[in-house]
Amino acid sequence: MENSKPIQNEHKEQPRTERSWTLPEPILKIKKRMIDSRIPWILVGVFVGLLLAKALVIYALAWMLDAGLIPYIYSNPYSATDISQTSDLFLALANRWDSIHFIEIARNGYPLGVSNDILFAFAPIYPMMIAGLNYVVGNLYVSGAIVSNVFYFLAVISFYKVARFYMDYDYACLATLGFGLFPTFLAYGTVAYSEAPYLAFAISSWYFFKKEQYLACSILTTLAILIRYISALLIFIYGIIILWNMIKKREEGLPLAEVFDLRLLWFSIPLVCVVAFFTYLWSLTGSFFVAFDAHAFFHDRLSTPLHQFRFFFEGFFTEINPGVEPMILAVLRYMFTLPFLALAIYLVKDDTELGLYGLVFMWFTLSMEGISGIASPRIMLSAWVALLAFRNRIDKGLYLVLCVMYLVAGIWVIYQFQRTFFA
Repeated sequence: MENSKPIQNEHKEQPRTERSWTLPEPILKIKKRMIDSRIPWILVGVFVGLLLAKALVIYALAWMLDAGLIPYIYSNPYSATDISQTSDLFLALANRWDSIHFIEIARNGYPLGVSNDILFAFAPIYPMMIAGLNYVVGNLYVSGAIVSNVFYFLAVISFYKVARFYMDYDYACLATLGFGLFPTFLAYGTVAYSEAPYLAFAISSWYFFKKEQYLACSILTTLAILIRYISALLIFIYGIIILWNMIKKREEGLPLAEVFDLRLLWFSIPLVCVVAFFTYLWSLTGSFFVAFDAHAFFHDRLSTPLHQFRFFFEGFFTEINPGVEPMILAVLRYMFTLPFLALAIYLVKDDTELGLYGLVFMWFTLSMEGISGIASPRIMLSAWVALLAFRNRIDKGLYLVLCVMYLVAGIWVIYQFQRTFFA
């Protein structure tokens, strides 16, 4: 075979010069100023977006009221004479399901001499905040809505601060937007529910735990527990992490005096405060565990994920609501909880501590029977760390599309909240 030489072109090709498109000079100057500025413009944009999302949710709720889609806004089992002095919009925000009980505790406190009242199932701090603001506002329903929405944004700020531990600025902002727009948080952080203040304190607690500022962490943990008793799991999670770190230090040959940090004694604060509050309830009712006994009204019981699955099909909720289709009931819960569980599992390989946090709370969420099992799309927010699993794994544009879907789903959730017990 003859050696062949490459054919030479008679005319050399001139190198192509591609014309690149650039932004106009004024816009480039603005962009440079934004980059050089100390103002975190992307984060500002996130909060503006969340404010607009809140406005859209409230506008949608007002439209539902005008269209006659929301029944029972005046229904209240207590002697609530202030209903007639409250607008329909604020009644829709604060006179439905658990909101009714929070407002009643803010109005009259816990009942005296009664040991079987449903109000004892609800922790005290959130109603106390409503009652305190009521001295300024003069309306409990308005106060409840304000407290929830203010703490919604405080929770978002706390989430951003934690997200910066694990990802860069741009993705931390995107993760924060996703957290704020997540359907059940957007909905239940708008109505008078305790989710927003609970998450604000719980997320801040983790922030200070990671910074090893244990006094602040223990105070915030105490507040979280006295808003939602499920927060007691934080002590369990912190205990495991601290013990594991102590074991590693001991294996490295450090003396015991250096292994045990005396600042850990601050974690006695939650225990002391919770015991003090339960003692107060005991003085009212004669039962130290009345807060747990009251959950019998909701048929709540901690079991296993299998038992929760069976509850959706055979539990009392479907028995007293024959019009409820069990399969739809289960699907609507698992469409929220199973993706959250998958994200929590995925976290384990990224960060063992985050994975532990997410899995402990998701196990609890998926193992509850009773009304707490029905409310799993809301209760699973306690595993908020699952939303950190996205990190920089998906395209920013796709993340924004996901956030828009969250917003649409959030409006659907608040509609379901008004029409039936969704979570």
